[in-house]
Amino acid sequence: MRIQRCFRLRFATRTGLCILVLSFYCIFIVKYLIILLNDNSAGVREEFKANALKVPTKRQNLIIVAHGRSGSSFTGNIFNYHPSVFYLFEPYQTVERLHGGVAPFNRDYQAKSFEWMQGVFQCKFVSPKHAKDIEHYYRTVTRNYPRDEQASIALSSPPFCRYSVTDPRWNIKDCPGPLDQKTLEDVCEKKYSMTVVKALFVRMPNSSVEQLINVCDSLRDSDCKLLFLVRDPRGIVPSSKAVRFYRETNKTSMAATRKFANENCRQTKFNLEIIRKVSPSPRWRNRIKILRYEELAKNPAKLLPSLLEFAGLPMDKGLSDWLNLASHKPKTKSEQKAARWRQDSFEGADRWRWKVSPHEINIIEQCCRPVMKLLGYRPLDYSHEMQRNLNVSLLDKDFEALRWLK
Repeated sequence: MRIQRCFRLRFATRTGLCILVLSFYCIFIVKYLIILLNDNSAGVREEFKANALKVPTKRQNLIIVAHGRSGSSFTGNIFNYHPSVFYLFEPYQTVERLHGGVAPFNRDYQAKSFEWMQGVFQCKFVSPKHAKDIEHYYRTVTRNYPRDEQASIALSSPPFCRYSVTDPRWNIKDCPGPLDQKTLEDVCEKKYSMTVVKALFVRMPNSSVEQLINVCDSLRDSDCKLLFLVRDPRGIVPSSKAVRFYRETNKTSMAATRKFANENCRQTKFNLEIIRKVSPSPRWRNRIKILRYEELAKNPAKLLPSLLEFAGLPMDKGLSDWLNLASHKPKTKSEQKAARWRQDSFEGADRWRWKVSPHEINIIEQCCRPVMKLLGYRPLDYSHEMQRNLNVSLLDKDFEALRWLK
């Protein structure tokens, strides 16, 4: 009994001593923190507060989805020239080259493209083989592109090149370094706060934006926004014929034009319906924007602030200066020859109105009337006078698809 009491006494004494020491230690720490926060050094206080409240930020991504010949390159370059952006030009092309072209119900293409885009949105480039394809495209396929037409400013700037593309001394020969997977991932993640990609419907599985939405929904550490770029089909279809996306062999029935216009507008309407369904969800609310190319092309300086605000990017003077040059044609022919990347975007938006025959326009309107109505494009209904009068706007300020996102 006496031994048990002695043991209990010793145990209680040791426990009490430990509690006492721990209490003094806690008091010391609290006093130290109070002194630290009341220190005259604002820098120390701010650093402490910043570290205490630091929350990991999610990777930001902006996806531009569009048809070919809809102004997607012009729109994409606006973000390409922003210093905070890691820009990739049509990354679906990598999957096409490595795993074969897109085809309906091609499950391998669907799986590989899902994995690839999921990686791109996290600055993870899947494998050395994928990185090698990026190197091939940006160092071989586009090797002869002039300085002002580089497909990715980020991949044509330090550390991949000696000089930045905005530097007149820039030359592709000064970009000797390989675009290896680790360097690509480090530069994407640490040097740029946002990834922007341009994706064409024709390269998406089933020509549907659904995969990109599913990719974004699968990511925990990344956020996505979707810029749905559209253009008047009366501008898209003739432009597509001019670059041989299809060939018209019968100028009377214009069967090839009908087929192309029908499919183009069917895809647009199909993808707009997907947008309508997902836009109310908490993840996508206020993260989808429909942009009509004509509005951007006719007044790019006016639309730039709202476009960057939607993306979550600050205004940048270098970008503003570039956009002013890119949307205005040089005055002299010698300057025009030296800077083909500079075009009159205002004139280009309506070029179809004075180049395309009323007969062809009427056929396109017949095929695309429902989607034109959704997007606020006014039909001409065979009015040659209205078509040629460029003072008459063919854009409704308010339209149904826009109201879906409000």
